[in-house]
Amino acid sequence: MVVVVADRTASLAKVPCGEPGDGEEEEEEEPQQQQQDEEVTRPGMALFAAGFNPWNQLSLGRDTDSGRESDDLFSFAKVLEGRSIRSPVARLTYTLVRRDNAWVRAGVGLSDDYGDDALETSCACAKAGNGEILVVCDDGDGDDNPAGSGAFGGGVTQKSKVLAKYASRRAFDTQTRQASWRSKSPVKAVAAYDAGFVILYHDGTVATLGDARFQDCLGRETTRDSPSDEPGIVPDLADLGEPIKHVSAGGYTLVALTESGNIYAWGTPTSGTHRRGQALHGLGGIPNYVEVDGGKDVLDVALGDSHAIALTTDGSVYVVGNNSNGQLGLGREVELAHSWTKLSFPSGHEIAGVAAGPRSSFILTARLPP
Repeated sequence: MVVVVADRTASLAKVPCGEPGDGEEEEEEEPQQQQQDEEVTRPGMALFAAGFNPWNQLSLGRDTDSGRESDDLFSFAKVLEGRSIRSPVARLTYTLVRRDNAWVRAGVGLSDDYGDDALETSCACAKAGNGEILVVCDDGDGDDNPAGSGAFGGGVTQKSKVLAKYASRRAFDTQTRQASWRSKSPVKAVAAYDAGFVILYHDGTVATLGDARFQDCLGRETTRDSPSDEPGIVPDLADLGEPIKHVSAGGYTLVALTESGNIYAWGTPTSGTHRRGQALHGLGGIPNYVEVDGGKDVLDVALGDSHAIALTTDGSVYVVGNNSNGQLGLGREVELAHSWTKLSFPSGHEIAGVAAGPRSSFILTARLPP
């Protein structure tokens, strides 16, 4: 999951003209993601989606029969339009988007009784696959108010904020903290993977915490002074010589994006013990550079359970990994993309960012002025 408390789509990438478009239970608990906090306002914004859709969770802004199973989307389709659209919050069974200062939701898993505050809270909590929750909230013994939409972008400082962990959703609802931490730098974003969390601070440093059995996902050595279940700095990212501006996580893979547009990935490589393969190759406990199409600079990147999507600074969108539910938008014929594959996308759009749910992908666009 990713809880981002600062705008990361201020820059828009222009899609090169002339490229054709494509046209129009209980499962094991998945890490849940919020992609972005600030609203991005541009004329004629649109959200395109592809992927897992049995509960109509990609049918945003449409009246659907929630009792009828829908087909997965194997190519990107426009699912929402508006003047201002936030990057979506995509869970396994539902999608939540803020459009024109109002919430739009689709799928199942959110109570119809939820008001704006409850929906903001749902967005603000990073929930790992093991059920643990990590959130930036008010310090003190009183009410825990998650620092979600507008909390940091609207001029409120983080001087009274802490990073708090809860053992479960029930513990969060009863405000029973498992642990909490202060930091020298305010928290900019939190992302959840299956067994823990990655934290991005405003000073560009990155920390991790999680299950010690998945050591490679921590990207650091654990010691008595720096245990796995407390935030610890990822040293190889700190030694890059430039700050990190964005983090994402999914499955057992974590990525960090530098200010200059380089992706670094780490995590547990695919093995026979995993129920899902990892989208990126060469994973281990040390963050390694990930090359996209010969070394293009990357503007945005997002991870699902077993796929990834990236936006480069020249306006191209690339995908890699599992396409069994259509999450790469490459059609039904492609089940797996072993390397980064460039998407065709309609010309005349600026791309504001990309996002991913566990088994879905999103592209946020703004129409070019005449």
